[in-house]
This record gives sequence, C-alpha cells and structure tokens, in this order.
Amino acid sequence: MVTKGFNQVHLWQLISSALPVGTFHYSQGLEQAVSCGWVMNDDTALDWIKGALESSISKVDLPLIARIYEAWKDHDIEMVEYWDRISRACRETSELREEDAQMGQALSRLAVDLDEQLPKKELGFTTVFAVISANNEIPLNEALLGYSWSWCENQVLSAVKLIPLGHRAGQKILRKVSEELSGSVSDALRCEEIGGTAPGIVLASARHETQYTRLFRS
Repeated sequence: MVTKGFNQVHLWQLISSALPVGTFHYSQGLEQAVSCGWVMNDDTALDWIKGALESSISKVDLPLIARIYEAWKDHDIEMVEYWDRISRACRETSELREEDAQMGQALSRLAVDLDEQLPKKELGFTTVFAVISANNEIPLNEALLGYSWSWCENQVLSAVKLIPLGHRAGQKILRKVSEELSGSVSDALRCEEIGGTAPGIVLASARHETQYTRLFRS
C-alpha cells in the first residue's frame, strides 16, 4: 500500500458533490417515500434521514469502512475482499446493490487517474472509499465523518428536489442531522457485529424498482 501523508484537501475531494461517481443519481428509496406520502415536508424528511443514519449508515456502512480501512493498512487483501462481500450482502434490494457497485466502479476509474493503489478485484463504493482514505492517511474518524456528511448532504439534496423544499429548509435539515454524525461515528467504531435494517427504506427501494416515473435510480 502506498501512503502519501494526510492532506485535509484529499478528504474534501473524496466527499465532494463534484466527485464524478454519480451520487446525485440515487435517493436510496427516498423518491418512493415521497411518492407514497411517507415523506412530505421538512419534519418528515428530517425523521427519514435521521432514521436511515441511525438504522443503516451507522450500523453497516461506517463499521464496514472502519474494518476495510484497517485491513488495507495491514496489507490484508483477503479481508478487504471479505468485507466487500459483506457490504454487498447488506444491500437488501437490487437497486441498492447496483448503486454500490456502479459508484464503486466510477470511483475506481477515478482512483486510477489519481494514481491511487487499489486491489485488483472490482469493489463496491464503500470499499473503495475506505481504501483511498487509508492510502491518503486520512484519520479514520475524519473519514467516517466525511462519508456520513456526504451521505446526509445527498439525502437532503434529494429531499429538496423531490418534496420539493426550499434550499433554506434543506440547510436547516442538514444542520440538524449533522449534529448526529459524531454519535454515529462513535457507535460505528464501537460496533462489534455489523448489521442493521431499516424496513421502510428496504420497502421503498423495492417499490421504487417499478415506480412509473422516476428522477433517481434508487
């Protein structure tokens, strides 16, 4: 593994909405939740996003990133690939699996252009994110905060488009949900068993696969 020394800007680049991995294509079931009337205003959007952060991101994505990050630092490719398989298994609908795979492919292509060292096997987005974070010696705590912030920001932007909400309302939601991020990261670092589910998100994602008109891929 090649390390480069920590540069804060590398984290900003990795979590930027301008990163060409297609994040803006995905709502992770939020589009269907709006269509069904489960999410209809700023209060219900905040509840939805906070619920997903607590039930899914802090119990699956963040602890997986932590394990992959440490495995890559230890040059343990077998464990990196093992946790990547676990990551895919935790995506409970075809849309969510495709999202992780497609964004992983896009980030891997970018990583090649940026001269990042990656495992040779095709990997999902959370795995590639963890590997690039380790390559650049981004402290794990900051990498997890950055990942969760980027996820929250994309969910808020999706809500702004779908409900729709004004941008000021969106910023209020983002401020409130961002107050939960440090706790989510702490929970993830203490997590002993990976796994969690948000039945509403799973149902919304499955129903979204046959939604008649869609702005988002998930």
